[in-house]
Amino acid sequence: MKHDNQEDIQLRNRLNDLCQLRLFRNTKKEFGEYIEYNLTTNNSIQRIKPFTARCLYRELEKQILQDTYNELDINETLETYKEASEFYIHEIKKININPETDVDLLHAYLRYVCINNLESPECNDKKLNKLLNAINKRPTVQLVPLLLIMLKILPTYKSKQGDVKDIDGDFIKLHHFFTEFARKEPSVQEMPVLEFMKYDFTRHKQKNRIMLIYMTYCAINNFCSLINATDSYDLVIHINHNTQLPDIGEHYWYDTDHYNDTTTFWDFEQTATDNYFLYQYKFKLDLQEIHRKRFEITLFNQWNTLVLYAAKSSYMHILLKEKKQIQTDKQAWYKCEMDDTQSPLKIELCELVAGKAILDFQSLTRLTDEKMTEQINNWKEKFKMINIKEDGQAEEDYEFRAAPFAITEECIFIKQEAKENEEKPDWYYRVPKEINEGLKKITINDFVGILTIQEKKYIGFSPISLFLDVTNDEAIKESKVELVERIFL
Repeated sequence: MKHDNQEDIQLRNRLNDLCQLRLFRNTKKEFGEYIEYNLTTNNSIQRIKPFTARCLYRELEKQILQDTYNELDINETLETYKEASEFYIHEIKKININPETDVDLLHAYLRYVCINNLESPECNDKKLNKLLNAINKRPTVQLVPLLLIMLKILPTYKSKQGDVKDIDGDFIKLHHFFTEFARKEPSVQEMPVLEFMKYDFTRHKQKNRIMLIYMTYCAINNFCSLINATDSYDLVIHINHNTQLPDIGEHYWYDTDHYNDTTTFWDFEQTATDNYFLYQYKFKLDLQEIHRKRFEITLFNQWNTLVLYAAKSSYMHILLKEKKQIQTDKQAWYKCEMDDTQSPLKIELCELVAGKAILDFQSLTRLTDEKMTEQINNWKEKFKMINIKEDGQAEEDYEFRAAPFAITEECIFIKQEAKENEEKPDWYYRVPKEINEGLKKITINDFVGILTIQEKKYIGFSPISLFLDVTNDEAIKESKVELVERIFL
């Protein structure tokens, strides 16, 4: 019984911390209204009976977990916040870091923590050297609460700062800090991390410091994944885990807002990598031609929102042949809704979350008219198919086929198809894991195969978006790949 009372008192103290730090609500009054306890007088959380406080805290614990999509444990958050605060007071505060004038220093700190195996930078910045030296002596201190304290977005743990004055302003400050960091790190721009962060914050009715902490964790975890090859695998696996594959293939679709247009239709084709090709067909009856555009589509859940990701098919040309980062104007992330998550009859693009709108419809409806379906199939058999170019760039067809492969401790062996090499039909591509850290995480369940585009051939590792040119002997050597007769350890 005594143990239970001690635990009740401990949880009452945590409830008090939630209140004093304005984590769950921005003012003391709002917090009191939520727990139905008047805190505007001389009342305090400490006057609540321990068992009652325990019940209140457990309910808040559940609510915070729900608000953060079952990801943020408030108990762990409070512990790491407290440790970071004590570390800041005793070790960091005396360095006199100004979040407005020392932004580059804080970016350097973030980069140092994000990038695996990065050595301390050798520089003449005494403040940065002091900061990194202090941090290296206390590796248990969490980056997120410490960074937010240094940015003066969170107060120190025992602060009596009082109510939050401007939660929207705090978010803008945080978002701007990350935006400036992203400009210096091109790899983190491959996904709209900050656009999703802004989208999620603005749609929340209750904006609070808990959300700022949670979003900072999300942003930094995504940054680490995009910067580090080994972590990028985990990010892709996370997205794949949340990928949705409704029954939308093998049907034609039409633009809901232009249902009288009987010459423009859409068609989804599921791929081996759990994505879709989306084809737009414009039938030119007078010319007996079909003008076709192709897009890459992925459907996945992000923060309780169904997202439709679309990319122009020419992005593969840019990625492989021009070896450039995919431009934002060739990608789009939409908030998406379906009337049925398993077998929808209607797909609606509700809002553009990030990128540039590249799909010229707001809503698609499944075609159920059998005669029209038959007519479309007849046109496809008789008419000439023309792939439409975008911005002068050919919409090139490519094929990405799964290939048998084996994994050893140091290498991955990918079998050639017999038709690939008549002289060595049963040989293997030997790919050393050391050429890319992400290869060390590839498993036998991942999609690995041979991608061909025009007359070029690549070994593709889908989870880490790694494509190695094996078109000819020269390309194989340059990719640090070897052609071998058998698998060996």
